[in-house]
Amino acid sequence: MLATNLQDILENFDFTDSIVTEVKWSDNLIDLILVVDYYWDIQDGHDTTRILKIIFKSCKRADFQISTELPLSPEEVNKESLFTIVLFKELAGSSDKQQHVGIFTTDYSKPWLSVVCSNVMLEE
Repeated sequence: MLATNLQDILENFDFTDSIVTEVKWSDNLIDLILVVDYYWDIQDGHDTTRILKIIFKSCKRADFQISTELPLSPEEVNKESLFTIVLFKELAGSSDKQQHVGIFTTDYSKPWLSVVCSNVMLEE
């Protein structure tokens, strides 16, 4: 386990330019898992990137906002760029009992994924 809470993740990991490679529900069907190709390992002098799992525990809500207005034709779009994280942050509305997290990809004003959950963890 690399981090056991959202504050730990926000203080020690930067997901900017990392790519979401998979989104799935865990076996218990209430934990949402985002698998991310973590870009910053290359910047730290490593030869390869790590695949990290962001685990949103006990999700109360998970909203995806996928834009219907693509800037280019589907053949010309780099599909990886649609899932490249530009911002990972805690959103207003978080409390002691619930975390509200936003992951932004193509738009800084509207999160690609907004999650309300009991905790956020990170593992390799």
